[in-house]
Amino acid sequence: MSGQRLIIEMAQGVDLHGRDDTKAARRAVEQALQGASLPIFRTLDVERDTMRVVVHVGVPRPEAVDVAVIAGLLPYGSVEVVVEKGGLDVPVAGEVHVMAVAALEVFLPVR
Repeated sequence: MSGQRLIIEMAQGVDLHGRDDTKAARRAVEQALQGASLPIFRTLDVERDTMRVVVHVGVPRPEAVDVAVIAGLLPYGSVEVVVEKGGLDVPVAGEVHVMAVAALEVFLPVR
């Protein structure tokens, strides 16, 4: 990985009724984004599009995740989405809730 990692933000997301790994992953990434504020760009006088974002997502069925949907959640920079086996299927009252976890890493070029 090139660049200097400056930020790591983590979160979880859940799909309660659809058993949809993409929906759970999307909610995890959205939650991580809500917790991230990046004033460093103005401080360093760096354009936001120079950042590289690596999104790691763990779900029970990695092959079921629409990577384009997840990448489309990130408004700036170049985005790489890595989906791997993880998260949980949680049986509740005859349904299965899908839990996903996400970690967002933000890298900036080394000057």
